[in-house]
Amino acid sequence: MAIVVSADIMKISQLGLHSAAVLLICSLMGCGFQLKGTPGSPDSPSLAGTELVLISSQPRGELTTALREQLRLQGVVVGEKTTEGLVLRLGGERFQQRNLSLTAQARAAEVELTMIASVALSQGATELIVESDAQVVRQFLNDPLNVVGKTEELRLLREEMRQDLAAQIIRRITHSLGN
Repeated sequence: MAIVVSADIMKISQLGLHSAAVLLICSLMGCGFQLKGTPGSPDSPSLAGTELVLISSQPRGELTTALREQLRLQGVVVGEKTTEGLVLRLGGERFQQRNLSLTAQARAAEVELTMIASVALSQGATELIVESDAQVVRQFLNDPLNVVGKTEELRLLREEMRQDLAAQIIRRITHSLGN
């Protein structure tokens, strides 16, 4: 008898769990929640088929490569020269490192990393995005006893920051073309 009762309770709790999940999904859809980078509505601006010229101060740099990849994923046709089309000017990648806290031995315990790049977008003589800085900030804990691990973590963080910076630039372009 006890086994039958516990099986019924398990069925009821699973039903409650599934109902709660469906309720949560419906409430998120109803409030307008959407993941960053996903198209919201059919009339939201899209970059698919847009022709753009990318002028970079570091044409073979990692940020330029990441931005080209993001543009390709958005369906943008990156051309060589244009007179009337979109021209994106990308400045050099700047990386700053700042100590946030120190250990008892006066070594950095927590470090703030900032990656900055200047961006400008124009179409013919019209400036759609006036030259401004796009930046990404990250923090990480510094372990002075694990030099190899710290170096690898820093390399991975910089790579992730470049991807985030490229995505931020894409969002700026999409927003400026939508307005």
